[in-house]
Amino acid sequence: MFDAHAHLHAKEISGTLERILVDAAAAGVTGICSCGTCPEDWAATQMLSLRPLPMVLVPGFGVHPWYAEPLPDAWLESLEGCLDANPVAAVGEIGLDGVRDAVSAEVQEKVFVAQLELASRLSRPVILHGARAWGRLVAVLRPFASRLPGFVAHGFGGSREILTNIVAMGGYVSFAGSVCNHKAVKIRAAARETPECQILVETDTPDLFPRGGKSAGAGTGGKPLNQPCNLSLVLSEVATLRGMDPDTLADLTGANARRVLL
Repeated sequence: MFDAHAHLHAKEISGTLERILVDAAAAGVTGICSCGTCPEDWAATQMLSLRPLPMVLVPGFGVHPWYAEPLPDAWLESLEGCLDANPVAAVGEIGLDGVRDAVSAEVQEKVFVAQLELASRLSRPVILHGARAWGRLVAVLRPFASRLPGFVAHGFGGSREILTNIVAMGGYVSFAGSVCNHKAVKIRAAARETPECQILVETDTPDLFPRGGKSAGAGTGGKPLNQPCNLSLVLSEVATLRGMDPDTLADLTGANARRVLL
């Protein structure tokens, strides 16, 4: 199994990271893409990529739309430096967000476009965040899509039309613990309809804890923290939705992740 999106640098799980990695390997996780979300995260993400780990780790470096303001003056140069130092690194997590309004849409888009231009120039895959902003994200992404080696719509929750657009542009679509919620009709429909060659699974550790998962501890308000060993629950749910054997889907999504990220 390949966890296509996580945040292993997160402070909430730093005290239990060793156990989390052991549990992930025991559960059959053979790869993780772990993304930084702001300049303050990048050093910790790079340190993780240098450690001996029981699975393949693909680091991601980027500015998440929540943290697009304020940024240091030389943030883009620093991001390029991180990518230069990590030849197998994605640009991410980046994108647009319609959930929080602390950063204006204009600022989000400016920072997003700058990172798309960098990813295009350096030929790096991109990890996308588009919560409640998938339509605008697709419009901004479209001129860059053919110039990128690949891109992943992480934690997908968009409409069928958005799914069709992302797939048509050659993007990969990743599903997290929210697919285990039977009330998430739109997400579950997308998990059924994504083409075999473009579907991924993820945990979004330490977020999006799946029903029935193993908690990595308690977060804000006592909310359980997610971890990569719970990927098997996401995989099993998606396999059921698609009428597939979980082992077959594990092989399929693992091959897809390696194709787009490695």
